[in-house]
Amino acid sequence: MAENAPSPEQRPTSRWPLILGGLVGGFLLLAAGLALGWYLFYRPIVNVAVQLPAPPPPPAPPGPDAAQVKALEDQIEKQKAANKQIEEQIALLKERLKADVCTLKDPLGKDSQGKGGTPATPAPAGAQPERRT
Repeated sequence: MAENAPSPEQRPTSRWPLILGGLVGGFLLLAAGLALGWYLFYRPIVNVAVQLPAPPPPPAPPGPDAAQVKALEDQIEKQKAANKQIEEQIALLKERLKADVCTLKDPLGKDSQGKGGTPATPAPAGAQPERRT
């Protein structure tokens, strides 16, 4: 049986260092995988929503121009004067309507003539009919 005995070069060496290295390496790979999995999937994700400050209010419109205000006030005064003149004319025409209606024989109306055949209230220019002879 000495013939079947392996020579010292062919004698198997101990496998314990390979087994121990494989176990330690596998454990390290397993630990790295678990740590990476926890980091990617199970770590608390903190989403801090930062509220932006409110935008500043728009700048206040500049005040009205003094010249424009003066021009508008002058225009309002002119319009009030024109309105007053029109109201006076309306009142005069309403007063003249209270008189008798003019007819073909008496175009100025019966009550509109005072003493001497002249109208009691003066008619505005162009309101009296022209007489043709």
